[in-house]
Amino acid sequence: MKELKGKMVAEELMTQTAQTVDDLKNINCLPTLAIVRVGEDTSSISYENAAIKTMQKVGITVESHLFDEDIESEDVMTAIESLNQDPSIHGILVMQPLPDSLSRNDIARCIDPAKDIDGLTPENLGKVVENDTNALYPSTPRAVMELLDYYGIEVEGKDVCVIGSSPVVGKPLSIMLLNAEATVTNLHIKSKDVKKYTKEADIVISATGSIELVTADYIREGAVVVDVGFGYKDGKPVGDVKFDEVSKVASAITPVPGGIGSITTAVLAEQVSRAAWILNSN
Repeated sequence: MKELKGKMVAEELMTQTAQTVDDLKNINCLPTLAIVRVGEDTSSISYENAAIKTMQKVGITVESHLFDEDIESEDVMTAIESLNQDPSIHGILVMQPLPDSLSRNDIARCIDPAKDIDGLTPENLGKVVENDTNALYPSTPRAVMELLDYYGIEVEGKDVCVIGSSPVVGKPLSIMLLNAEATVTNLHIKSKDVKKYTKEADIVISATGSIELVTADYIREGAVVVDVGFGYKDGKPVGDVKFDEVSKVASAITPVPGGIGSITTAVLAEQVSRAAWILNSN
């Protein structure tokens, strides 16, 4: 069994990004990310801190724009519109989850697609469907694709089962895999007999947030398993996959922590640098 660790994938991506950032600075462009966070959600703060640390490592400047949880939706959208118009800002990252009082879709539609470095806008999601290489991709699905590519795991012609159909992970990831010419089954909460599909798959990717949902009897011998989930059990971080069981039957598997999560902020940094390059060229 091979453990698919994300650290090396992230480091390679960050090395490339740091070079792009240096090239931008040589033409007097300082790549800058604006982070928008509403409220004090613990997981959101943790991810924000990780993103800031990654940006600093590659030379990207970060501005944090923090708002109280009871802020009106219109005020958040006004702040985002101001960032859209600011030529010194090259990327906008809205931290998830948003408070229940705010509409994720309304907020996403306010972001300039050219600065939408987490691929939330309808325009960028449409580009994913079109397989447009200029798209700014949702970071977690792209992190999965980067990991598969780094470890030489071929998806073309393979049967791939994606568990989870959220608009930020499962759906766009399924489309990206289709674009890579995989045969994709996308399962969701209403799917009947999940094991029927996962047992036939060459690659199983779980992105549900349901702790240890995937056990050994879900996976056929020799399959590749990618765990995108994250939660806590007995105070320890765990994913969707029951690692100790599944690692005995899988040929390769991602750990939690240390797998996909460690790649996502590197993806965000690369997309900030790419957005800066395009915006500076216009």
